[in-house]
Amino acid sequence: MKIEADLPGPAEAKLCESQSHNFKGTCTNDHNCALVCRAEKFPGGHCRGFWRKCYCTRPCKNP
Repeated sequence: MKIEADLPGPAEAKLCESQSHNFKGTCTNDHNCALVCRAEKFPGGHCRGFWRKCYCTRPCKNP
């Protein structure tokens, strides 16, 4: 599942998210999530949601 979110900035770039396949357990630390996401070939990641899942992020591709 991909979700688009707005990023602040003059270019108004979009950020696409995908739930991490390798992160195990509850996501309580954005830095740890981002490290797992980098191993999955994403530039970054963060924790979000009620269940605190790790979501990997990357700039969305233009259509």
